[in-house]
Amino acid sequence: MNLIDRANKYQKKMAAKVVAAKVNQELVDLLYVPKKDDHVELVDISSIEGIRVYRNTLKFVLIKAVDDVLTDSRIKINYSINKGGYCELVGNNVTYEMLQTIKNRMKKIINSAMPIEKNIYSKDIAEKILLQSKREDRVKMLKSHNDNQVTLYCLGGVFDYFYGVMAPDASYVDIFDLILYDNGFLLLFPDRFSPGKLPDVRNEQHLSKMFAEYKEWGKILGVEKIADVNEIIEQGNIKDLILVSEALQEKKIAYIADHIANQQKKFTFIAGPSSSGKTTFAKRLLLQLKANGLQGSIISLDNYYKGFGKIPYDIMGKLDYESIEGLDLNLLKNNVMQLLKEGKTRIPIYDFSTESVIDYRDIEVNDKSVIIFEGIHGLNPKLYEGLEMEKIHKIYISALTSINIDYHNRLPSTDTRLIRRIVRDYQYRGAKAEKTLSMWSSVRKGEDKYIFPYQDDADDVFNSSLIYEHGVLKKLAIPILEKVNNRDESFSEAERLLELLSYFLEVDDNNICITSILREFIGGSVFR
Repeated sequence: MNLIDRANKYQKKMAAKVVAAKVNQELVDLLYVPKKDDHVELVDISSIEGIRVYRNTLKFVLIKAVDDVLTDSRIKINYSINKGGYCELVGNNVTYEMLQTIKNRMKKIINSAMPIEKNIYSKDIAEKILLQSKREDRVKMLKSHNDNQVTLYCLGGVFDYFYGVMAPDASYVDIFDLILYDNGFLLLFPDRFSPGKLPDVRNEQHLSKMFAEYKEWGKILGVEKIADVNEIIEQGNIKDLILVSEALQEKKIAYIADHIANQQKKFTFIAGPSSSGKTTFAKRLLLQLKANGLQGSIISLDNYYKGFGKIPYDIMGKLDYESIEGLDLNLLKNNVMQLLKEGKTRIPIYDFSTESVIDYRDIEVNDKSVIIFEGIHGLNPKLYEGLEMEKIHKIYISALTSINIDYHNRLPSTDTRLIRRIVRDYQYRGAKAEKTLSMWSSVRKGEDKYIFPYQDDADDVFNSSLIYEHGVLKKLAIPILEKVNNRDESFSEAERLLELLSYFLEVDDNNICITSILREFIGGSVFR
């Protein structure tokens, strides 16, 4: 007997809709038939694994609907924005009427509970099936992979693959919407923290512009998909791609520094999610400010933690180090005001091992000074209450991955940051992959609450992602991930990341400059 009956039996006791399961810590679909002694754990969409299954299944329904109603067009799923997936129709301009037609077809597919079939083929047969479906982009990806067998899912005669398990049928993804956005549209799905409803759509023009800018650069460089990067590696031209990628980032940092200098800003606040490269970016920005004839200092907002006994608790009763209420905002504002009025102040030095301020350091400024504050709350408006906003420049930084796996599978920015963090935590903090993976859900929750709501309030946005970086990270990350025990609850996530990395060819780090943001994670940084 498969797991669907068990899922239906315990659904009322679950936090959200069950879409998959873990059997002996391995993620499986609900059609899986467990053995007598298997340990089974149901997976709902309030979990990272569950919401990923929901998203992939919903994307498949969208692809099927487009195939049914627009036979002359192909869909391209580009990147994540506004808690949804930004999509374009290759060969067609998206209209409201067209979108309604697609949406209505999706609803019919969902209401009919159209089954999703899982099939395993030889590589040769899989390539023939995909070519018949005009999925040359997917076939190109398969050619760089070593597996002799390929798993394909089928929905109403449409074949595809989404790097993970799927729900048993289309009825599992009944909460969705399609809305016009820029030149395409957004595919909206629930958020795992509010799994019963769709998220509010915010204006995220900064991120849209940044993604579009890097997509255009990708076209110029001839790099839009993983297979394109692999081809450059095979041809021995990766050095040029590395140099151009680094030059593009340096040019952007110089532009931001010019912006700050020309507007005579006195304070720069930098914020971004985990493993975005905030520390290296801040130091490179300081160098560019010096090239503009300015002086400066970098101050971590972590120094303003209130200390032992003053950190708030979250709803689970755990200390919430992500909360802005854990910072001494009054002290921060007083320091800023003193710098403006008196030209000097004393800032705290916080020690996490003792959870206390252990010392202070003197900071002095003059007409040529810029103070850089760096931390996860750098864009939170509570930081700026009572301050002179005309003196402040706000920057949002994240690793916004600009290449896709193929037309229907994007390379999530979240995965790029997670792989970076796994490598860094292992090398510099002595943390195994299991620890980093177990903490990631909490980290993401904090980002959703304290960082992402303010990202479009920034004056500048910086993309720290590098087109070539996954091939470099692969060499370091795979041995770390392979050590994850198959009895550990993070095993399925480690296996997913290993599969993702397997599609990249390795890149040697010899040609990466010592000022690169990537050096913050792989080692060899001049700033460490």
